[in-house]
Amino acid sequence: MKAIRFNATIPRYVAGQAMGRVRSSLLWSGRSCTYVDDVPEPELIGPDWVRIGTRLGGICGTDISTIHLHTSPYFSPLASFPYTFGHENMGIITEAGPEAGDWHAGQRVVAEPLLWCAPRGFERENWCAACERGEVNRCTHITRGNLAPGIIIGACRDTGGSWSPNFIAHRSQLYALPDEISDENGLMVEPFAVGLHAALNDTPGDDETVLIIGAGVIGLCLLAALRAVGCNAKILLAARYPFQAEAGKRLGASEVLTGDLYTDVASRVDTRLLKPIIGRQVALGGVDRTYDCVGTDTTLDDALRLTRNGGKVVLVAVPGLAKGVDWTAVFAQELTVRAAYIYNHAEQWRGETRATFDIAIELMTSGQVDLGWMVTHRFQLDQYDEALKLHGKKGSSGVIKAVFQFP
Repeated sequence: MKAIRFNATIPRYVAGQAMGRVRSSLLWSGRSCTYVDDVPEPELIGPDWVRIGTRLGGICGTDISTIHLHTSPYFSPLASFPYTFGHENMGIITEAGPEAGDWHAGQRVVAEPLLWCAPRGFERENWCAACERGEVNRCTHITRGNLAPGIIIGACRDTGGSWSPNFIAHRSQLYALPDEISDENGLMVEPFAVGLHAALNDTPGDDETVLIIGAGVIGLCLLAALRAVGCNAKILLAARYPFQAEAGKRLGASEVLTGDLYTDVASRVDTRLLKPIIGRQVALGGVDRTYDCVGTDTTLDDALRLTRNGGKVVLVAVPGLAKGVDWTAVFAQELTVRAAYIYNHAEQWRGETRATFDIAIELMTSGQVDLGWMVTHRFQLDQYDEALKLHGKKGSSGVIKAVFQFP
């Protein structure tokens, strides 16, 4: 079957770094780390695994950063090459092992892509301490067990990924999609769970002013999640394009900021902007907390500068190798900087401990959350060149979430 693959060898990496400066499409031409290949279907790892026929495979910003070789090498020993891209998924079980429990062929599912202790074959008594607590996003066994290294489906050579007609998953990763949830909302469970984890991790108070930097998929999902969990804070959303601003208004932003970010923030909260001898503006005052949902050097620096003294900065997007970030504000403003890393099984929700995916599906099933409209562009797998080029022209294309669609 056809699959979009990634193989981070040093020659391919060096070649990609050079070619990417000439033309981005060379990065998936086969001469860099990303290429299309004919691969065998992945074999079920054990009797408690299933095969999922992909219906929708989401194109994530992290995937695009990986293709463009912008991600940190920090994650390289936590993956196994070559792997098939695609962790955002929605599909139908086409094959179930004899010990897959109640899971059977024909069920419509989404697979939580995390490859924690249970998918790796560890018995409960041998789970790592994090997984025992339900903090599966902090698993310390992600390079061990009966699987090759890999944090998630879509970064492990043994599982395949959703940028192909099928992939495999362990029974512990499966979530059934009720009829009330469309295929598109099913695909959006994974990115929404990222925002939901950040919202539940430390929900802002109703008297806070919150800044979300970035109105891409993760920023919009965080906004939706904050409103869904009952957060009534004043939420400022920094958006780059008009279609993102419209999406932000639809999801409940108090205000959408589209001009100069520093001026826009200063005009809405008690903030004075000062100009240092050289460098970017210094803000005295600022918002109570900032969520960085982009992860670039500039957005991280902005988040630190625009958060008030004693405030909080939360990293929701993968930050990578930060260059040109002035950390003085952390010291001078006594900021708390923390991360909200994907999702887990230890969320506190209405008096219970739940998995983030489970809560996301509950909110979608009840109609409190509808994100299916965010799937704006669909591509067949053989249209990958067009699909990957699309993310270089967001302003003109109006893309929010693009997907690969399978029969």
